[in-house]
Amino acid sequence: MPAQASPPPCLIINPLSFRNSRGLAERATAAARALGAEVVVADRPATLAAAVESILVRRQRHVLVLAGDGTVQAVVDQLAGQPQGAWLPDLMVLPGGRSNLTAADLVPAGDAIGTLERGLRMAAAGQWPAALVERALLRVEQAPAPARHGFFVAGALIDSIIRSTHMHRSGGTGARHVGPYSSAWFVLGLGLRALFGRSGMACPELHIDAGSAGRLHGATRVLLATTLQHRRGLFDPYADRGRGDLRITAVTRRAARFRRSLPRLLTGRFTAAMDAGHGYLSGRCERVEVTGLSGYCLDGEEFDCDPARPVVFTSVAGLRFLGLDRS
Repeated sequence: MPAQASPPPCLIINPLSFRNSRGLAERATAAARALGAEVVVADRPATLAAAVESILVRRQRHVLVLAGDGTVQAVVDQLAGQPQGAWLPDLMVLPGGRSNLTAADLVPAGDAIGTLERGLRMAAAGQWPAALVERALLRVEQAPAPARHGFFVAGALIDSIIRSTHMHRSGGTGARHVGPYSSAWFVLGLGLRALFGRSGMACPELHIDAGSAGRLHGATRVLLATTLQHRRGLFDPYADRGRGDLRITAVTRRAARFRRSLPRLLTGRFTAAMDAGHGYLSGRCERVEVTGLSGYCLDGEEFDCDPARPVVFTSVAGLRFLGLDRS
């Protein structure tokens, strides 16, 4: 009896993630099909969930995702929810959204189409296994709700800024609201006003216990947690201290010399004085427990929670990703 042929690679595209990249969906579809890949357009949550379920049933080993961070989060969350020991595909994340922090960290390899073609050629030549890397996932839990999985969490004023940006994008149709740089300019302007206390946004009162990384309490401007490594660019707002796959940074409203220290914070160049005693907490750890959160953004997606109960961040065994560098 002849051996059953392996299913072809699958490219998942969410065209709603990159409305301003004209023709990207069409060019990616043509390139993928020319190299023998199946293409699934997943522009609704139900369609995306069904596509991932089909991949699991058919055991499609090579899965490429061209979308923004939110779509990638939905894919990894569904995969992370499979029973322990279940078969899982290998993933390749391509930049296809307004924000691409996950893609930039996992596959910092240039333009989407060129990287897509390179990945599919590697799959056809059997070269994927040598380039695979396993990355830890960020797990967010607040009992009794089920755990959620992704790569980065934003809380405190950062959560408010992201939510305000989402409202700004949905509040109009002109370039000011949906143009290619509309989100970046809005975040920059609102973010600076919020961090310097000029936006009218309130800093939530948080209790943060990060174990060996320290503890912090008070009205909080910044709360960030991630398992990403930020391999490209200057933005890396985490101190290089401690151990663990989970990285956290939190800053209170009363943090000493906040304005002067902001460039150091954003680039991870923390001084010895930027510690919990002066309103800063940053580094690697195994577990973070936060009480006082009424909401957070996980990979840019908004979630509400109960401020009276703790929200727990941990890192868990991750998935396999095709890791490519520029060449």
